[in-house]
Amino acid sequence: MTVGAVVAAVLLMTGCAQEMDDAAPPEPTASRTPTHTSTPTPTPTATTPPIARALPDTVDAGTVSSGVSATASATGPSNVAFHTEGAFAVVIELDCSACTGTATVTAPGRMSPFGRATAPLKGSFLTAVMRDDAPDQTVIVDAQGPWSATMRSWNDIPSVSGAQSGTGPAVLFLSDDVPHVSVDFTPADADDSFSGRVFTTSDQPKIFGNTEAFAEQFDVDLPGVMAIQTNGTWTVTPVP
Repeated sequence: MTVGAVVAAVLLMTGCAQEMDDAAPPEPTASRTPTHTSTPTPTPTATTPPIARALPDTVDAGTVSSGVSATASATGPSNVAFHTEGAFAVVIELDCSACTGTATVTAPGRMSPFGRATAPLKGSFLTAVMRDDAPDQTVIVDAQGPWSATMRSWNDIPSVSGAQSGTGPAVLFLSDDVPHVSVDFTPADADDSFSGRVFTTSDQPKIFGNTEAFAEQFDVDLPGVMAIQTNGTWTVTPVP
C-alpha cells in the first residue's frame, strides 16, 4: 500500500467513526446532586533525621593519648579515623577558615551531629563522651573546601577562669570551683540556636539551650568542660 492509500484509509476510518458518533449520540446519564464532604486536616508527621553514613574517603589521624594529639586534613567531605589510649572524651579542633557553606562534624550511625556551623570557621566540637565508646573511632567532617582537624584529650585543652566570650562552636575547660554558670546568648539569625553541655568532676552533666536570645543562670557543679554549639555570640560566666 502506498503512503497516499494509508493516509486515505486513516481519514476514512476517522470519518466513519465521526458519522457513527453523530448518528447515535450516547444516552444521557442521570445527573447527581453533588455532596460536599469535609476534608480532614492532615496530621503532621514527625520527620526522622537522616542517619549519617560513612563516606568513601578516610584519613587516618593516628593515636590520641594523654599529652598526644592526632591531626588530619583533607579537601571536601571525609571520614577521620583515630585510636584513643585512655578514658577521656575527645575534642576536635576544626580549622575550616577556607571553607564555604556549612561544616558538620558527625559520626557513622548518628542522627544528630556533634555539631555544625556556618563556614568559614574555626571551632571545637566534643565527641566520645560515653564511657563505653570504643578505642577505635571514626568521625565525619562534612565540609566544602580545605580543612584541618586536631583531636586531643579534653584533659589537655587549656583551662580558663572567669567570664569567657566568643562566636560559634567551642569547648571550654572552666576551672572555677563554683556551683553556677551564667550564659548570655545572641543568635546569628532567626534560624540559629544555642546548645550547651557541661560535664563536671561530680558526674552530674547539665544540658540546656534555647532557640532565642537569652540571659540565664544555671546550676552547674564546676569545674568542668562545657561544649557550646551555635553560630551566634555568647558569654559564659562562672558564678559563686
